[in-house]
Amino acid sequence: WAEWKRTVVAIALTFLCNVESSMLAMGEWPYMSTIDEDATSSFFGYATAANKAGHVSFAFVFAVWAHNISSIKIPMLAGRCVTLVAAVMYIFVEFIPSNRRWWMLVCYLLFGIGFGTSPLLRSYIARVTTDEQRSTAYALQNGAMVLSVIVGPIAQLAFSGLPYPGVTVIPPNIKLNIYTEMISQLFNATMPAIAGPMLTSMFALTGQQIVVIIVGLVALGLSIAFFLCKLGRRVSCVALFAFSNIIVIAGYIFTFPYPFVSAPMQPYNATTRTGCNPLEYSWCDSALVMNLIAWIVVLVICSAFALPSAAMSLDTIYSKMIGNIDQNVMQSLFVIADDVIQIVGPIFGSAVFTAIGINFIYIINGSIYILGTVMWLAAWKWLKHYN
Repeated sequence: WAEWKRTVVAIALTFLCNVESSMLAMGEWPYMSTIDEDATSSFFGYATAANKAGHVSFAFVFAVWAHNISSIKIPMLAGRCVTLVAAVMYIFVEFIPSNRRWWMLVCYLLFGIGFGTSPLLRSYIARVTTDEQRSTAYALQNGAMVLSVIVGPIAQLAFSGLPYPGVTVIPPNIKLNIYTEMISQLFNATMPAIAGPMLTSMFALTGQQIVVIIVGLVALGLSIAFFLCKLGRRVSCVALFAFSNIIVIAGYIFTFPYPFVSAPMQPYNATTRTGCNPLEYSWCDSALVMNLIAWIVVLVICSAFALPSAAMSLDTIYSKMIGNIDQNVMQSLFVIADDVIQIVGPIFGSAVFTAIGINFIYIINGSIYILGTVMWLAAWKWLKHYN
C-alpha cells in the first residue's frame, strides 16, 4: 500500500474527472435532438469539437501552471470548479426558450476546459511509479476511465423508465429523466461525434436503447488482470499495441456494409426520431447497414479490449521515453496531439456521414490504422527498448 497509495489517489481522481465525459458521450445526441429540433448531426459534431478545443487549449495552460508552481493541487481544483459551473448551466438548459443547442455547445466547451487537467494526473502517475510499475499503473488508470463509462449507462439504465420529459423536480423546466439524470451524477463525482447519429439513423435505436449498450466490463476486467496477475511485467507493451491495432483493423473490415450481407436503412419514424431521415441524409434510399449484432460484437471487442490496451501501451512507452523529469508539459503535448485529431475528427466525420454515409469513414479510418501499424512495426527494434 505504501508503494501504491499515491497512484491510487491519482486513479480515483481520473475516474472522477472522466465521469462527465462518459455520461455525455452517447446519450447526448438524442437529448440535443429532442429539446432542439434544429439540431443536426453536423452541429453535434461541431459541439463535440468545441469540447475537444477547450480541452486542448487548457491542457497546456494547466500543465504550464502546474510546472511553474511544482504542484498539481491548485490547477486540479480550478478545473473541477469550471466543470461544476458547466454542470449548473446544463441543468438550466430547458429554461432557454430557443436555440438550446448553442447553450449546450457552451456547456460542452466548459466541460472540455475543466477536463484539461487530465495530463496532470498522467504525469503524476509517471512521477510516483517505477518503470516496473508503470504499465500496471496506466492499466489501472485506463480501468478508471472505463469504470466511469460503466457508471454513466448503469445510472441512466436505472432511470430508463423515465422517458423524456420525465418528472418535474422544480417547476417549470427542471426535470428528472433518462437524459438529465446524468448531470445529477456530475455533482456526486464532479468513433463520439457520429456514434449517436449512427445508431439512431442507421439502426433505428431510441435514446433509451443507446444508453444500455455497455462495453466497459471486459476492459475493466483487463485492467484488474494487469494489476492482480502482474501482466505489466509479462506482456510486451510494444507487441500489445501492434496486436490491438490489428484487431481494430479487422473490426473495420468485418463490419463494413458489404452488399451481400447488409440490409437497407430503417425507415424514419417521426415519433421516436429514429431511422434514416431522407430530408437530412440524401443517401437513405441507397445506403446499406451492417448487421446490428455483428456491429455490437465488434464494438465491444474494440472498445473493451483493443482501444484500452493500445492506450495503456502507448502511455507506458511514452512516459518511459520522456524519462525521469517533470512530465507535466510533455504529457500535455501528448494529450494535445490526441485532441487535435479529436477536434478534426468529429467535424470531418459528421460532415462526411451527413453527405455520403458511413462507408467512406470506414475506408479512411481503416487506412490510417493500417499505415500507423506498418510504421509501428518498422520501428520495432527501436521501440522494444521501452518494453
